[in-house]
Amino acid sequence: MENIQSKSSVASEETVQESHYGPEEEKVEKKLVNVEILDDAPAPVYQIRPHLHEKFKPMSAKEVIHTVLFDQLSEKTYNAQDAIQWTKDIADIIREKIKELNFNRYKYIVNVVLGQQYGAGVKMGTRCIWDAEADTYAYDSFLNDTIFCVATVYAVYYY
Repeated sequence: MENIQSKSSVASEETVQESHYGPEEEKVEKKLVNVEILDDAPAPVYQIRPHLHEKFKPMSAKEVIHTVLFDQLSEKTYNAQDAIQWTKDIADIIREKIKELNFNRYKYIVNVVLGQQYGAGVKMGTRCIWDAEADTYAYDSFLNDTIFCVATVYAVYYY
């Protein structure tokens, strides 16, 4: 059975001129043709910017990042072999928890940098092209005696 949400009917006239009569006796025949227009889906809505209540909130994301970093790293000491898996696990956990915040139409990029704490400084920089009104980021860092970790979440609005 065919599923049709709405149906409207439009009538149009089709004019047929027959020229086998004489020029004075030209007969005009009119037929009524019914045309059905089916509306299966609503018209698409194009939203270029998120509404204020739909925007990504960096402070709530920062709380998530802070909690995950503390839970995952507070009891650990640096080990180069384990650090590889720790960074993957931390990034996956942060991504899943950020998705649970339900910011519609955002795509997330999660970057985690983890290293051994020697007391030396580390400089990090990021460059990207994005829409400053809709796209944003959140970050937090973790330090203990042997580990430093910086996690950043980039939230890019999907048009």
